[in-house]
Amino acid sequence: MLRSVLRFFASLKLAVVIIASLALLISVGTFVEARFDAWTAKQLVYNSVWMYGALGLLVTSLVAVIADRWPWQPRHAAFIFAHVGIIMIIFGALLTQTYGVDGIIRLTRTAEAVNEVQLQDTQLTVYRSRTGDGYDKVYSEDVNFLKNPITAKEPFLIKAKGLHFELLESIPYGLAQTRIEASPAAQSGSAVRFQLANANVSEIDWLIQRNAFERAEKQIGPVLLTMGGLWERRPEINEIRLYQNEDQQLSYALYSKNSQNPYKKGTLAEGDRIQTAWMGLELRTLQFLIKAVQKYEVRSMDRPTPATRASLKVRYNGQESFLVLNDYIKVFTDDWVYLIAYHNKKIPLGFDIALRNFKKTDYPGTMRAMAYESEVQFADQRATISMNEPLKHQGYYIYQASFEESPNGGVTASILSVNRDPGRVWKYLGSLVMCVGILLLFYFRYRPHVRPRSTN
Repeated sequence: MLRSVLRFFASLKLAVVIIASLALLISVGTFVEARFDAWTAKQLVYNSVWMYGALGLLVTSLVAVIADRWPWQPRHAAFIFAHVGIIMIIFGALLTQTYGVDGIIRLTRTAEAVNEVQLQDTQLTVYRSRTGDGYDKVYSEDVNFLKNPITAKEPFLIKAKGLHFELLESIPYGLAQTRIEASPAAQSGSAVRFQLANANVSEIDWLIQRNAFERAEKQIGPVLLTMGGLWERRPEINEIRLYQNEDQQLSYALYSKNSQNPYKKGTLAEGDRIQTAWMGLELRTLQFLIKAVQKYEVRSMDRPTPATRASLKVRYNGQESFLVLNDYIKVFTDDWVYLIAYHNKKIPLGFDIALRNFKKTDYPGTMRAMAYESEVQFADQRATISMNEPLKHQGYYIYQASFEESPNGGVTASILSVNRDPGRVWKYLGSLVMCVGILLLFYFRYRPHVRPRSTN
């Protein structure tokens, strides 16, 4: 009986079926990746139960084929090495999939050091507070709405004391438009719609505090606009600091680079203009909301684009709204203030890393980047990460992936790709073992046969 089972798994017919299945799955994955993106293909095809089942059958077949040749002879060495090498590669890939890290770090010169890696996996997290400050995490769950979509027939419910928050629909590729409205909630922050312009550039945008204690910021060229004013000044950049004074008026303070004290301050009404000392820039206040809330309108798209974000249609307090990835909704109850966040999962990096300088070199006569690099500080050391020179530290490979650019061409953030691959050694070793098997195959096939000597 055991011999029959072994022969079945070692049969050529089963091997053909397994290889054909893997070829079909890879073809489907390639089509999905071309139509959508690599993340969608990974979730729906490469990490599917069908792929794991086909690879599991392949490993079982390889082991059965090796066992079926027992007792082994020297001529079996090539065959065994090649099959063991394939098993080792698959094992290394499984280690990478289970324990590997593949994410990004976003660094800016104005932000504090970063010690977490952002993954593509997503989470739902709920925080709550009595006063709207000092939130405590009360719930967190890993979610994958691409594999397990939400529909109106099967909503996802989050319940807590006084909270009834429903997820009605998951939108994998949503095109979101922001809407800023006045808010009746006392814990909401302020918002200002502004224009910053000179003869060459004009930027119109909103700066909004999601709550009264949050710092809001936006960098435009050589100027950092901030909202709130409740934090320590960092003097390495020009700053326009906006804040609400005791009379609920919009106040401002202008700081020059390398200065701790403002060179100009005052109040602003809607329509007012102030001149800055940087590149002839003029700030104009278009609209000021003492208490504001940010909402979204989301349109579902058939496939991803650089502008699309995963989104959720939600319902709470008798109203429907949208929650987009890496954002949150604030819900007020009689006793608590809740924050429901939908965000990319973050894991500890194990050390702090901060951006000290970013250098971009353009092609001559253009604004297209030819090369770029980040000078970073980590664990009391400094290093330069460029496109072809990653940083290697504590098992991580940190690559220069890209950068974020403002409309006027200034760099606002450096994007680093972080990779840790615990299966790399097994994959390299498996490839080496398989190559040895191939060489042995040629050796045993073409070695000269030893003929017996004549006794005459």
